[in-house]
Amino acid sequence: MTTFPELRALMAKHGMNLDKMAQVIDTTYVTFSKKLNGNSDFTYSDMLKIKDFFVAKGEKVTVEHIFFAWGFTIVNKKKAAGCESCG
Repeated sequence: MTTFPELRALMAKHGMNLDKMAQVIDTTYVTFSKKLNGNSDFTYSDMLKIKDFFVAKGEKVTVEHIFFAWGFTIVNKKKAAGCESCG
């Protein structure tokens, strides 16, 4: 399962690689990669910086949209397919 598809889509749309995104949240490439791949957590401060960065680029996004909505969508799709315990 791909983690943070909305964030990945925004990164691609705006030509942002892992190095550039790491700079947005004042961290290293390795740390940002771990966060993007779900091996470490984004802090709320990270989330706000990323949201603000893309809002400044003209995107109408929220922290919830970028970081949380995709997970609920995956769970709902599994439930709709009859997989109540896939959660």
